Amino acid sequence: MRGTDAPRHHHRYSRRRRRSRRAAWAMLSLPLAAVALYAMICLIAFLVMRRPARHFDATNNPGRFGVSYQEVRFRSRSGDVRVAAWQIPAAGSDRALVLVPGKDSSRSDELDGHFPELAAALARRGFNVLMIDLRGHGQSDAAPFGFGPDEKRDVEGAVDFLKTQGFRAGSIGVLGVSLGAAAGIYAAADDPDIGALVEDSSYAALGPILQRDWQGATRLPEFFLPGTELIDRWIDHRDVTTIVPADQIARIAPRPVMIVHGAIDGLIPVQDAYDLAAADPLAAIWIVPQAVHAGAYQVKPDAYVNRVSDFFSSALGHGSDASSANDRPTGLPSRRQSPAHAR
Repeated sequence: MRGTDAPRHHHRYSRRRRRSRRAAWAMLSLPLAAVALYAMICLIAFLVMRRPARHFDATNNPGRFGVSYQEVRFRSRSGDVRVAAWQIPAAGSDRALVLVPGKDSSRSDELDGHFPELAAALARRGFNVLMIDLRGHGQSDAAPFGFGPDEKRDVEGAVDFLKTQGFRAGSIGVLGVSLGAAAGIYAAADDPDIGALVEDSSYAALGPILQRDWQGATRLPEFFLPGTELIDRWIDHRDVTTIVPADQIARIAPRPVMIVHGAIDGLIPVQDAYDLAAADPLAAIWIVPQAVHAGAYQVKPDAYVNRVSDFFSSALGHGSDASSANDRPTGLPSRRQSPAHAR
């Protein structure tokens, strides 16, 4: 009897061991599957966020507003993309402006479609105007969204293009909107040939904007944001928490800077404008009541054209000498002006 019981006991013991192993593997595989699912969702969120949307309407061009223009192409300063642009000449003028649209927009679509109208108005004020599409946007070459530091190379490429046409260092200004404003800040901080900057609706730091708008932009809980940022570091070798235009704008001084922001901007709070101004106390600032994100022109188009053209006329009026601290424009709102008193 003992001889027959021993194999049965061993068989029962073996089955218990196999069940235990299966249970252990099940307990181990559940966390692994959860981690894999988390990583997959974060990867998808990363790929979606880094892909710009293309919006371009060739019929909404500066010619609609009574000015001549031509289509041009040039390389970004890094040479990795070709940038598409419209160039509007101003006879007899030695000053040029680069107009830079924001994320998911273009030279035809920015400012709710009023970008060509603004460009034409500035050309009639005596500025040569170069309207660009950022990489991955409009008709420029495909490229992932870079949050500002990558796009600054497109702005610098526009400056290089204008210099090949004879425009001098210091006679070129940049007007950027939203992402284009952040790119303009980075470009002006790195390139002293940019004589002056108007930034409209830039963020002071990217990290808080991503955190605040994460759920609305991705429909995902904030729980997935750290994983997505980690994938960004791994794939694009970028730490979004280090993208801080407020740290860069101080490097532009003493060249003139004008900050424009909507008082009721729901995407990038008006506090970001004050944070940027605090980093460059010499900057002029205009907070526009009733203006949403990048909405200052729509609310006050005449005032926008007047303020921007007066600013650049003063800042770029002396060509390569425009970077002098003595050439800071006067008569513009100071950074201490509150939204209630800015007009």
